[in-house]
This record gives sequence, C-alpha cells and structure tokens, in this order.
Amino acid sequence: MDGGAQHRLVFVDRLLAKLVRLRHGVARNVLAHWFGEDRCTITRAIGEVRPLLAERGCTVSAERRRFHGGHGQ
Repeated sequence: MDGGAQHRLVFVDRLLAKLVRLRHGVARNVLAHWFGEDRCTITRAIGEVRPLLAERGCTVSAERRRFHGGHGQ
C-alpha cells in the first residue's frame, strides 16, 4: 500500500450514500449500518462526493431536501 488514504467504499457506494442522504435525509449512522461501515467512513465519503456534485451544478433544496441535477433537470 502507498501512504495515501485507502477508500473502504467504492465510488458508486460513496455516491449512493450521498444521494440517499440528500434525497431522503437518512442519518449517517443509518447509512453506516446499511453499508457495513462506521459513521466516520460515511461522513468522509459524503464529504468527498459533495464537491464533485457541486462542480456539476447538483444542489439540494433546503425546504424539500430534494436532489436536483444540474443539467436541465
């Protein structure tokens, strides 16, 4: 292994965790249980995906917690 941090969740799982959190407001501890990880791993995974979504114009409405795609959706 190199000296960098190793991802315990593959990218698709990190993305799914973030989208479920945005769309449904699922608590991080529940996501951790679903993915078989600890809460810190889920928090880190969500934090890594957030800027990628923001770069593509994806936002969430605070009042509805609905995910909105940035490409005309």
